[in-house]
Amino acid sequence: MDGFKRYLFTGILTWVIVDFTTAFNPDFQRWLEHMPLIWAFYIGYPLVFANLIYTRGWNDKRIFYAMIAGAFFVEIVCSGNALLYTFPIMVVMIPVAVAIYTIVTFLPKWITDGDLQGRRRTLAILGLVYLTVAFLNYQSNLGT
Repeated sequence: MDGFKRYLFTGILTWVIVDFTTAFNPDFQRWLEHMPLIWAFYIGYPLVFANLIYTRGWNDKRIFYAMIAGAFFVEIVCSGNALLYTFPIMVVMIPVAVAIYTIVTFLPKWITDGDLQGRRRTLAILGLVYLTVAFLNYQSNLGT
């Protein structure tokens, strides 16, 4: 499988797992209410980045800037995530959002490129942030 297709497949899988666990878990019914539109994000975001990385040959710095723009579009424009534009919580949540979007953008690239071993420290930090957000989301959604 070529890099584009592998990134696309891995990216979609990463998006589904990360989005469900950081936004909806354990409320499966609320997640289903967003179907089928949510698949536009699950497929569209990895498709854009697969194109930028494997068709256009963008380097990590350009991909990072595109990731920030993509996160802004998804979280602010489409989702209206007030945690990212309300002071003072935004001071904490913007770096958290960058970490989560780094996972959904770069983890598929690192898997596709066989670069996980060289990213152990980065993956440990991102994993810790992700697990914290997923746990807090789960706890908060239990009460709803």
